[in-house]
Amino acid sequence: MDRGTKGKMEGAALGVIAGAALGAAGMYAADKHPRQVKKALKKAGKEAEKAMMMVEKALK
Repeated sequence: MDRGTKGKMEGAALGVIAGAALGAAGMYAADKHPRQVKKALKKAGKEAEKAMMMVEKALK
């Protein structure tokens, strides 16, 4: 796999992960207390980062 293809795949994966995290956070935030929303967003960010690391490992 060449560098261009790998970069495109990483970008696409990151977009999917970020979109899923934001969608889930938005649904959760619809009727929750702001403190709970902040905590959920922080957790979603960590999970997205972990998922991206897994994608990077799979593409190596």
